[in-house]
Amino acid sequence: MKIGGSLQRCRAIPVLIKGDIPENPCLNVNCGEAGCMLNSDGEPECRCVDGKFKLTKPDANLRCNWTIGSPIDIDNAKPVSVQGDVDLPADLQVILQIAVPAVCGVFLVLVVIFAMVLRRRRNGCLRSTKYDSRVVFLQKQDSVSLLENMTVVSKNPTYCPHEMDDGLLTEMREKHVPRDKIRLLEEIGEGAFGKVFKGEMQLNEERTTPVAVKILKSDASSETRDDFRREVKIMSSFDHENILKLIGVVPTKDDSPYMIFEYMEHGDLTEVLRRNDPCLGAKYHIRLRQVYIATQIANGMVYLASRHFVHRDLATRNCLVGADLIVKIADFGMSRDIYTCDYYKISGARMLPVRWMSPESMKYGRFTTESDVWAYGVVLWETFSFGKQPYYGHANEEVIKFIEDGILLQKPNGCPETLYHVMLGCWRRDPQERFSFERIHNLLLEYERNVIKYTRQLSLQRVSETEDV
Repeated sequence: MKIGGSLQRCRAIPVLIKGDIPENPCLNVNCGEAGCMLNSDGEPECRCVDGKFKLTKPDANLRCNWTIGSPIDIDNAKPVSVQGDVDLPADLQVILQIAVPAVCGVFLVLVVIFAMVLRRRRNGCLRSTKYDSRVVFLQKQDSVSLLENMTVVSKNPTYCPHEMDDGLLTEMREKHVPRDKIRLLEEIGEGAFGKVFKGEMQLNEERTTPVAVKILKSDASSETRDDFRREVKIMSSFDHENILKLIGVVPTKDDSPYMIFEYMEHGDLTEVLRRNDPCLGAKYHIRLRQVYIATQIANGMVYLASRHFVHRDLATRNCLVGADLIVKIADFGMSRDIYTCDYYKISGARMLPVRWMSPESMKYGRFTTESDVWAYGVVLWETFSFGKQPYYGHANEEVIKFIEDGILLQKPNGCPETLYHVMLGCWRRDPQERFSFERIHNLLLEYERNVIKYTRQLSLQRVSETEDV
């Protein structure tokens, strides 16, 4: 038989005959190289089978006269009884013993990988919070992969300083708070960096004030310690009504200092918004205050921009809410551990808030005041959607593709057109064409004044109608 262009000698091809094997006469016949078959009279005969399944008689020594055959014609084949097991060549047996398990192993690995990818695309990165099914989101697309040109984001030297100058060290020493002045009350947060506690700071023998105490754990990584020092440096230099105030630093012997912040009793803005979502049965009592919230955040960003500071992680989770709905921008760093689904790690880079990032930040790792403006537009969207996750229901890889393709978030239910216009002004493709924070702040102030004016006129009108009656 001709195999792969060479001649190879092979044995007769045995084929199992139908019937009752114990009564088969061929069982007692020795045909040598040939095979045994029953003729028309039911008697056993020895026959050889060539490449065309043509039957010939063996010689006197029961050997077959092998011939080179052409492609086998199965339709003309004759049934032949089994005359022993088929012996495969030794090298073929070795190949099969190695190849079959290897192929099965590779197939199982591919099945597992496919199942994981499919599950990730279907589920994305979802939180357990229940959201209103009536809110319209972008339709999910198939076959969306991570952008190949996504690069590792470099640290902004303004945002991530590694060294402190002498002036700053002097200022920090002036902000030192004795350890015995601080009393920890309860834990209110925990992350990779350490923990955050609600506490009290002793002002004098009779007075105390509530504070938030951020404690760096003793075994924190060098990167976490850099972040901690960065936050101390940044927060020490800020003084604004809508920026969280750093009260002081408590030094420790084990190089795990405490940071003392003013205490914001209502926690982060994301949770405040979600607790007040009317679609989840909450009372509808902060709708008229959403513009006030957004105006305060814009005011804080005007201040940061004037100081040439780029936040890089502006989101409602990084804004804290105090008494009388006072909102202050913060960067506790613990949000990266609490809201893990809002961050995405790519190619060894730091955890990135891709759903709040501008196109140029994603592609080139470029963070500017204009990229903060883009993030503010998402904050505005969060505020009027009561804390829903941007692009909810889509995986981070899909969100990256959406932003690259210019697919923007839709207007939240009940959001005024004027404010959605501000969002679109923040999401312009060209960074230089985006609204400035000063312009955003002025637009919101004007809108808030008009709302208050309209509300007062409406109230006076109702009073007048009541008096007429």
